[in-house]
Amino acid sequence: MTYLFFDIECANCFNGIGKICSFGYVLCDENFSVIESDDILMNPGTVFDWYLFKKDSKCRLAYNREDYINNPKFHTHYNKIKSLLEESNRIVLGFGCQNDVATIATECMRYDLDLIDFNCHDIHTVLEKIYEIKGGLGTCVEKFGIPTGGMEFHDSRADAFFTMKVTEHLVNDQKKPLRELLTPYTPFSSKLLRKQKIKKLYANYLERKEASKAKDGKPPRPLKKIVVPQWFDYKRELLEEIEMDKKS
Repeated sequence: MTYLFFDIECANCFNGIGKICSFGYVLCDENFSVIESDDILMNPGTVFDWYLFKKDSKCRLAYNREDYINNPKFHTHYNKIKSLLEESNRIVLGFGCQNDVATIATECMRYDLDLIDFNCHDIHTVLEKIYEIKGGLGTCVEKFGIPTGGMEFHDSRADAFFTMKVTEHLVNDQKKPLRELLTPYTPFSSKLLRKQKIKKLYANYLERKEASKAKDGKPPRPLKKIVVPQWFDYKRELLEEIEMDKKS
């Protein structure tokens, strides 16, 4: 059994769609001994949100803009990321990872790649329940007295490492195997989140269609239960959302 801790950073998340610029991970064994670790930088193929490189930003990225732009895009790293996340006999974990899992799914859609089909446990949920901690990864690191060693938050590999360390603290403190601690909690499924994103894209499409009708004097119809039809081209809608991001 191996554990994979991962974290991503995005250039922007306009319209609820993240565009990855880094994928950091730490792969370790059941004793939390590191087997492999890296921060995979990539060109997000879109604009960066304005605050990500400000010196006083709370979400400042760890690298310069050029460091991301001068690297290949997501599809070049797809096989590596897929092999890490889909490996058998492996537990995948993140911290507040729902959006990260969803973003990997939409990046596969964006680059017309097969879905990376994996489940990811959110260790934040477990820590909140057991320790009643309110706050992010930095709060947990501070509360558990985990040294940062000069590493910065919002560096994907560093955040993956900190996620590993708070999980190690949890296992040692509770004196229970990780699998047992995770049993009461449902992991996030990339397959399910992909369906939800497609549903949202279809809802956006219908909203734009009704808004267009409203310009012609027709009252917009309220959206009812959303069922995505077979003909809906979700990839085109996704790319249109991203094109609108570039113009904004």
